[in-house]
Amino acid sequence: MSKKKYRIMAFDGGGIRGVLSATILKRLEKENPRLIKSTDLFAGTSTGSFIALGLAYGLSVKEILNLYSMVNCKYIFSPKYNELFRPKYNNKHLKEVLMSVFPKNLKLKDLKKKVLIPSFEVISKNNGSWKPKFYTNFEDKGTANEYVIDVALYSSAAPIYFPSHKKHIDGGIIANNPSLASICVAKDPNGANKKLEDIRLLSIGTGFTLTNIKADTRKWGAIEWGLNQNPPYPLLNILFEGNTDADTYYSRELLKDNFFRTNPQLSKSIDLDSCKEIPYLINVADSCDITFINNWINDKWF
Repeated sequence: MSKKKYRIMAFDGGGIRGVLSATILKRLEKENPRLIKSTDLFAGTSTGSFIALGLAYGLSVKEILNLYSMVNCKYIFSPKYNELFRPKYNNKHLKEVLMSVFPKNLKLKDLKKKVLIPSFEVISKNNGSWKPKFYTNFEDKGTANEYVIDVALYSSAAPIYFPSHKKHIDGGIIANNPSLASICVAKDPNGANKKLEDIRLLSIGTGFTLTNIKADTRKWGAIEWGLNQNPPYPLLNILFEGNTDADTYYSRELLKDNFFRTNPQLSKSIDLDSCKEIPYLINVADSCDITFINNWINDKWF
């Protein structure tokens, strides 16, 4: 196995659809037992941050999949409130589930592997302006002392669904696919300081649907763009899905065939909190063809 290569695994946001990413990873690890151990950097946004932080901490894929159990899902997404007047859910139950696998006082610097977790600060500590925020345990980046639980809650505070956490909202607003951000930190002299040609990146999505808006959007105002349910919360979903595609495009432009992305097509739109769709998502992940991914791993990764 080449020591020169710098291997990154990146996980998208997508709420409960994270079970699809984790299930694909389970299949890949079965075929390639050294895959996770050989990874240098785990990047993850929102639900992907749970996977990335878990792997960097040393959790097994089985333990990560348990986070997405039906019991945990129903617990996290309860009680439900009217999202017109407050977040749809509080984050109390989500925090409890995260604390069942991550020690309360665990910090990013305590993790066994490097991580990169995007979020967005709505009020900056420095100058008061909102800005993207990337949490990592590279020492020179200044975020290694952050608590893992807080970082997971920063990155997964999806507007409408969950309250902001310590003035942070979901990283999916700026990097739902954290691939491009992870390339930047990998080549940054204050990060891993690697050359582009040495980077290998495996990007695992949460599934996509061919979504569109059939209504006449010329007549839409704030309520329609924000709260319309066909598709649900269109502006929020456009923000998430649009930057995902852009990050994929630029990551591939930078790394060429040293970048591989898998993101199965879904036959229906699945909201971030659709617990009932867990069996369907697992079935999609179990039935998708991973031959090309395994071939790429064998050719490029090791």
